[in-house]
Amino acid sequence: MSFNTFVQHIKSESFLQLGFWKSNKTGIPCNPIHWFQFADDAAVISSQEKENQILLNRFSVWCQWANMIIRVDKCSTFGIKKHSSKSVQYQPKLFVNHLLVPRTETGESFRYLGRYFNFNMSDEKHQSDICDLFNNIISKIDELHLHPRNKILLYSRYLLSKISWDFTITDISQTWVCETLDGIATKYIRKWLELPISATLSNVYLPYNKFGLNVILPSTKFIQCQTVSRSALKSSINENIRELWSITSTNRNIQYDIYSNTKDVLKAFRQKKANSDYKIT
Repeated sequence: MSFNTFVQHIKSESFLQLGFWKSNKTGIPCNPIHWFQFADDAAVISSQEKENQILLNRFSVWCQWANMIIRVDKCSTFGIKKHSSKSVQYQPKLFVNHLLVPRTETGESFRYLGRYFNFNMSDEKHQSDICDLFNNIISKIDELHLHPRNKILLYSRYLLSKISWDFTITDISQTWVCETLDGIATKYIRKWLELPISATLSNVYLPYNKFGLNVILPSTKFIQCQTVSRSALKSSINENIRELWSITSTNRNIQYDIYSNTKDVLKAFRQKKANSDYKIT
């Protein structure tokens, strides 16, 4: 409630001049985008340090009034500026309650709502984290003294759910997921079911009503998460969000926009596996 009240406060005319302006297709400037709030996580964006400091000062006063504590040690700052006609990363000096906000080192990333942001906008850090998390959990599942079917159940219901948020918010490619995580998953599934490398996993991917194990690969889960994300943008009540979906409906996003829901993804995955097995036979 306090955050919503504060956000309404900084929408006043005295604060509208702060932050970056976004133009729509007709060239008419929309509202300035300077404050992003999700639950108790906030991100402040401005074109100048002094503008950012003004917003932080107002936020500090508001939090003191609401008896809320700002964890400065969990915050970070990230800056980009023009230098000799080139854009470079630098470390801005911003303060909250007279404490210097930790600054992101040059070349390093900061994390907001589970996603990494850096100067090059690369996904290497996120790929590394996902790969480490996936390997760590699936190896622990492998060490458990459980029936193979229960291990597969843990993989399907726990492991894939654990990485679903990362799959939803990142821009990693489906190719990377196929080449990296799918290989790890199939290796352990073969080990648990004692299947040789030459054996097909087509029956494993079938649903229970067709005597399968209802298993999907990480790449299929990735497509499902991307489909949910794209669908949320497309059906948003916010006009700017729908415009964002329209602008990004190109290149690799086309492969996710063809699906209406996650069931369509699962159906396409099983159909593809069935067709490949049919060609082999």
